[in-house]
Order: sequence, then structure tokens, then C-alpha cells
Amino acid sequence: MIFDTHTDILYNIVEKRLRGQRGIVESYHIPELLEGNVTGGIWTYYTDVNQLLHNNFDQAIHYIIEELEESPDVQVVTAKGDWADHKVNVILGLESLASLRDIDHLVEIYEKGFRHAMLTWNEKNQFATGIGCKDGTGLSLLGCELIEKMNELGMVIDVSHASIQTFEDILSVTKEPVIASHSNCYSITPHPRNLTDEQIKEIALVDGVIGVTAVPHFTNQLKPDVESLVDHIDYLRELVGTRHIALGFDFMNYLGDGHLESNLIDCQSASSANNVIDELVNRGYSSMDIDGITHVNAKRVINHILKD
Repeated sequence: MIFDTHTDILYNIVEKRLRGQRGIVESYHIPELLEGNVTGGIWTYYTDVNQLLHNNFDQAIHYIIEELEESPDVQVVTAKGDWADHKVNVILGLESLASLRDIDHLVEIYEKGFRHAMLTWNEKNQFATGIGCKDGTGLSLLGCELIEKMNELGMVIDVSHASIQTFEDILSVTKEPVIASHSNCYSITPHPRNLTDEQIKEIALVDGVIGVTAVPHFTNQLKPDVESLVDHIDYLRELVGTRHIALGFDFMNYLGDGHLESNLIDCQSASSANNVIDELVNRGYSSMDIDGITHVNAKRVINHILKD
């Protein structure tokens, strides 16, 4: 089984609900997920500050909750004991908190079932600075308070998309492990969204995980395939061990025609996620290490953070 630490399915739900569609998860996503043996994941709503519902964020959340309540194959996990057999186990997440009014608003979202957040998607907002900004700033004072509140609530803090200073600030404030849900190794592919060796070691030091991602820009633009993705896994194994590796594919095949070739040539969607397992087997990874990388490590960190 595979637990995918990053997918934008919640964003896709909102897009399609705005067009009047329903049954999106059951009719499209569940068949793909089950074909690829993806039995869970962190599903995020990407809160782009320029998108249609930026100023009606709560309506978007309503669409998400309504859709999932109508999806019998989905189990929304909000506490350690919520994991269910024979369901797709979902952690609800946010990719950027730019649309939040304040920390009380975060608590409202938590009460609706959300247990994960990235503070920023590349942009600078009221809480933090993303990797797309070059002013060298990190967490704001409000952002520091937000990290403390996320620790208190039992929410997973995600450092993918954070600026270098935001990353360091988060690690200095949080009392809980963090994840980088969809980032690869800068030493192999020097893209700003990838993690330096020092950042990787810092995540391992707090017993977090890194979800290697199937985005060509972060993997290998000249050879965008599963072999190149597993090269990043090999590198992480040598640097910090398999305990801190997960899979965060960031599949984009369902986001429209412009995204049809946005992932690896031999891993374009959740239906082909098993190709990564095949390559791990080919390289001699043990069944214990493969289980760790595919689902055990991510669930360990999430369960450590969630409340009972």
C-alpha cells in the first residue's frame, strides 16, 4: 500500500464543484488511487491568492467537506484511532494559509477536520515567506504563534514551499516533527524547491519525513522517470536512512490539459504509483524498507502529531 503525502485532490474538488459537478472523488479519484494501490494520503486545498475563491475560502471548505461526506470510500482521519481498513484514509490539508484571517480562523478549520498545513505556497503572507520570495525573511511574529497553535492542536506542519529562513524559523519554534511533503534533494537537482543536505538532516533530527516527488523540475528534467526519482531515495537513504523517506507524488493529471505531462513519463498518475515500488525492489530494498517508504514512515509521524 502507498500513502501519498501530497495530492491536490481538494483543489480539484473545489474546481469541479464550482462547475456544478458532484461525486468527483468516487467517479474519478478512487478508481485511479486503488489501481495504483494508493490507500491514503494528505489531500490539500491549494489556496492561491489569485484564485476565484480566495475571498470566499469558507465556501471552498464547505464544498470539500460536503463532497467527502458523500464519498463512502473515504475515511477522513482526525485522530490517531481513525484509520480504517478498506477505505482511502485522508488527512485534510492546506497548501498555504494566505486565506486565513487569523489564528482563530485556523482553529475553525481544525474543527472542520483539517490536520495539516503549509504556511505558504511560495508567496509572502501574514504568517511566513515562501521560497518564491527573495527578501530573506521567514516567519512573522504571527507565524510563530501559529506554529505553536498547530503544535497545541495536533496539526502536521509542512515545510515544502517555505523559504530557507522560514524553514529554519519553523524548526526553531516547533516542538513536534515536521514533514516536507513533496520535495527532492538539492544536491542531485539544484532547484530552489528541493532540500539541501543540511535541511534534510534537520528534518531527520526531529524525526520527520521527506516525501520525494514526481515533478520533473525537482527530479530530473533530462530524464524524468521513476529511475531518477529513486535516485533521490537512494541519496536520502545514504544521508539519513530510510526512516525519514516517504512518497509525495504531486500528481497533476487531473488538473486540466496543461498538466497532462507534468509528472514522470512512467508515473503520470496515481494509477502508476506502484512503478516506484517495482524500482525499489529492483534496487534491492528490503520489504521492511519499502513498507517504511511507502506508508509506515508517514503514518508514524502523523500519528505522533495527532491527538488521541
